[in-house]
Amino acid sequence: MSKEITQYEAAGLDEKMRYVQTLSSAGELIPRGLHAAGKPSPGKVLLVCETGAMLGIHPMAAIAGINVIEGRATISPALMSGLIRKAGHKLRVSTAGTVEGGDFVATARLTRSDDPDFTYEVSWTPARAARAGLCKYEQQQGKWAVNARSKSGSALPWESYTEALCKARAIGEVAREGAEDCLMGVQYTPEEMGALVSEGGEMVATVDKPEPTEDWAALVAAVTTLAELKEIRDRANAADEYAANRALFLARSGEISRGEETAPAEAAPDENIVDAEVVDDEPATEETEAERYERESAAEFEAQATDG
Repeated sequence: MSKEITQYEAAGLDEKMRYVQTLSSAGELIPRGLHAAGKPSPGKVLLVCETGAMLGIHPMAAIAGINVIEGRATISPALMSGLIRKAGHKLRVSTAGTVEGGDFVATARLTRSDDPDFTYEVSWTPARAARAGLCKYEQQQGKWAVNARSKSGSALPWESYTEALCKARAIGEVAREGAEDCLMGVQYTPEEMGALVSEGGEMVATVDKPEPTEDWAALVAAVTTLAELKEIRDRANAADEYAANRALFLARSGEISRGEETAPAEAAPDENIVDAEVVDDEPATEETEAERYERESAAEFEAQATDG
């Protein structure tokens, strides 16, 4: 282990925080995956440096090869390969065929130094990527072609770098099968976590989540009756955004229902009643509107989960 790595590991938290604050001041020199609110995030940089220390690499190597996606550290194929070879294991990646010819295949073979008689082997092809839903792989005018487009029509990495990403997928899978002790839990590449990547597999950007069609939180908070809430729920269902906001709708349904139950009844006295016999109320047998709303919501959510 190098002297620099030992010094970083031996430093206290305050010293490490000053170190990452200094690194974060580098601005655009810090990879985009370590940014938050448009600038480098010291917290993300610290997470990456700590992950690098766990893997036994210099903080700068960690910053170059590790990205944080949705709070999870990911590792580039190049760094993954380097860690495996650094541990003394043999990793070989080969390709054969062509994408256009329909026979391209990328194969990664891993032989551990402590088990030289066995070789782990994983292959990835464009057809396998298509089966995984990463792209389309079809014949066009006598040639095979990969198609992977964003909603705006621009080419996605699987279309632009098909061969490279097949190799990256093969490396990642064979590493998880035969060299988990080298990865220490940092097992996935940025591309496997849904990020947009370069030809080398380094993260370029994360895929933006689509904005909701309406401000459901504000709409739900504004309704005062279950009928109004059901109307908003139907709109959310039509936009395919109800499942993500189901808890919001059910919470508001409960609030409205409790308000209706505690509201004092306002009934005008009937002057024609002279005498009356008080009898116990019969137990309600009909489903209340609130119960029906929650039952329908639960049924729809279950149906969506089953379809998914």
